[in-house]
Amino acid sequence: MTRLYDEFGFDTVDNSPLSESWRTEPGQPAWHAHEHQTRSELIDNLARARKRSARAQE
Repeated sequence: MTRLYDEFGFDTVDNSPLSESWRTEPGQPAWHAHEHQTRSELIDNLARARKRSARAQE
């Protein structure tokens, strides 16, 4: 699927598997910069994400 998006001119970043989707949730670095980040910045922000405990999310 990412190849198709690339053909349309969009930069893609694979954030698989679904169990890693917490990296883009509110409060994570990728979330705060989601409107104005380059592909390389998104990759860095995904790597900088830290999983919060269920108690901290309440």
